[in-house]
Amino acid sequence: MTPARLKIFRWRAVGPLLLFLVLLAVLWVVFADTIARRQAESNLSQLLGTEVDIASLRIREADAAVDIGGLQIADPRHRERNLLEAGTITLDLDPIPLTEKKLVVDDLRLSGLRFLTTRKRPARPADPNSPAGRLLQETEQWARDKFELPKLALGRIDTVKSLVLNPDQLGSLKAAQAFAGRVDSTSDGLQQALTGLQLQGLLDSSRTLASRLAQSDPKQLGVAGVRDAIASTRSTVDRLKQAKTQLAGLEQSAKAALTTLRQGLADVDAARQRDYAFAQGLLGLPSLDAPNVGAALFGRLSTDYFQQALFYARTVQRYVPPGLQPWNRPGPKRTRMAGTSVEFPKHEAYPRFLLRHGEIDLAAGAAGQSQFRADLADITSQPALYGRPARLLASGRMDSDQPVRVDLAAMSRHFGKSPKDSLVARLSGVNLPSIHLPELPFSVNPGRSTAGFAFTLAGDRLGGAWEIISDQATWSADSGRLAQASLVENTVWRVVSGLAQLRVRAELGGTIEHPTLQVRSNLDDAIAARLKGLVGEEVAKVEGKARAAVDALVNDQVTALQGKVSGLENQFADRLPADRGRLDEAQRQLEAQLKRLAGSATGGIRLPKL
Repeated sequence: MTPARLKIFRWRAVGPLLLFLVLLAVLWVVFADTIARRQAESNLSQLLGTEVDIASLRIREADAAVDIGGLQIADPRHRERNLLEAGTITLDLDPIPLTEKKLVVDDLRLSGLRFLTTRKRPARPADPNSPAGRLLQETEQWARDKFELPKLALGRIDTVKSLVLNPDQLGSLKAAQAFAGRVDSTSDGLQQALTGLQLQGLLDSSRTLASRLAQSDPKQLGVAGVRDAIASTRSTVDRLKQAKTQLAGLEQSAKAALTTLRQGLADVDAARQRDYAFAQGLLGLPSLDAPNVGAALFGRLSTDYFQQALFYARTVQRYVPPGLQPWNRPGPKRTRMAGTSVEFPKHEAYPRFLLRHGEIDLAAGAAGQSQFRADLADITSQPALYGRPARLLASGRMDSDQPVRVDLAAMSRHFGKSPKDSLVARLSGVNLPSIHLPELPFSVNPGRSTAGFAFTLAGDRLGGAWEIISDQATWSADSGRLAQASLVENTVWRVVSGLAQLRVRAELGGTIEHPTLQVRSNLDDAIAARLKGLVGEEVAKVEGKARAAVDALVNDQVTALQGKVSGLENQFADRLPADRGRLDEAQRQLEAQLKRLAGSATGGIRLPKL
């Protein structure tokens, strides 16, 4: 009998298993790159709120590296252009964190970088309900709501004939009505306080007592009579002193109340000045002040730049939260409710994403016209774990035909007590696109210019500046609209059309809730001076109409209030010192009689002074 052989492998099962593994490897080789590319496009599109296209993605398993080609990131506000394009990107990965489903990039190399290129087809619009889409809408609404920009030219001045105002539109009327109640209550309060002192009755009784004592003879009164007279006189003198103290307090209260009323009159007058401006706005008056000219011409462009910077800063804050905060993200799709996955970071662990070092080094052209180098470091999704700020430094020349000098520095610190994001950029020799001036039928092409931009978000505090410096500016106008333009618009055109220099600078400050914006340009003084010279007289006439329309509704109430306040001032300014003088006189007379009575009672013995 042949002994049974020991079977280690069940070949009938091993064969299908090997076939399955081979099939899995083939599927990985064929489809892994495609799946990874599509997933990367989807994740980046959701992250940035705009379409992201990747032409190719290759995973090199043996080298723990990824090659990306043809990266395009569309501009979320201009679907016809890309924010940037990259020819090839190589990522060298650390294989150990991959076992924890974490991506740590040891080194990044990029080539073929270009900015603001035209797309072959418009980008797909972002989902307005996505987090990035909602954030974009919020920052655009922020720019519209938080900045009130003046308008340089509206209607034709010489066509303004009349102005009809609704009293409910005027803040000065509301302020005057509210202030009238304060004046009445203050007047009633002071009158009641003065009446409560009962000074007249006290003065009458004091004078009567002093007159009676002056006619009395101490010898006839006797000791008991003198004693009673002295006690009565002292009591009256004490009442006079108390009344004087109360009167002094009332004087202080009256002074404070009258100071408040004068300030109230100033507030009503300030409201009237705002109503003048409101009425002038209804008439479509141009602003002739130099600071307003810059804000009218370039204010909207400035808010667009700062709004975009705030959008990207808030995007960074959304996906790179400061501190060791749990990160909520949508959970995987299931038949039941998907829910939310909450990841709690731990100390001394790899962050989910980390780029230790990145390098962009471009050189092109026969003479090396394009030489650009950028260094990135410490870019991570969980900076509190890594403990270092993300940094970007870049400088060099780009574009072989007309080289553009680029200098760029960015920092993001999302750990510690003061998270901060900042960016400083300067481009020299860049061809800027034409700038259309709002409300005006012409635009300016800065040509080859120097452009600078800076932005900082620290907590809720904002800081930023942008500027354009050009000596090759050219101006173009819509001839049809210009022929029908107002005097203001034609005046502005005559000023700017011959200027080749363009200098614009805008500065951002304040907080997200209360931002401030200042815009200045080399056009401001020239335009303001010319407008004041040419249309100043017409503007003055129309301003007079606006002021007259407001005054017709406001004057009666304001004049009545001024009369009431002046009456109170005169009344208490004259009456209270006079009352104090009468009290002093009554006290002096009684004290003189008191001394006489006390001297007679002591037989000429000198008593201490009262």
